Amino acid sequence: MSEQRGTRRDDGPPRKPDEATCEEALAVVYEFLDGELDPECGERVRRHLERCRRCWPYFDFERHFLDGLHETAGEGTASPDLVRRVRALLDDA
Repeated sequence: MSEQRGTRRDDGPPRKPDEATCEEALAVVYEFLDGELDPECGERVRRHLERCRRCWPYFDFERHFLDGLHETAGEGTASPDLVRRVRALLDDA
């Protein structure tokens, strides 16, 4: 379902002009969570997430997923078999 400026979403009040759309927010989910967006874009996404009940659970899941990856990243190295399989998959891509 596409959204238009000033229309009511199924899950909340009309989108404000300085707020990202669902599509815009979801397109930059990882950049937002990693703090890589410029301040203006990051603020537009933040405003969207404060109001959008549809997008918030997705962002929250991805945040927890990335937090888990960061926690386990320093716990050791991947097994040689895993490294070999990942490299083979990348070579085939």
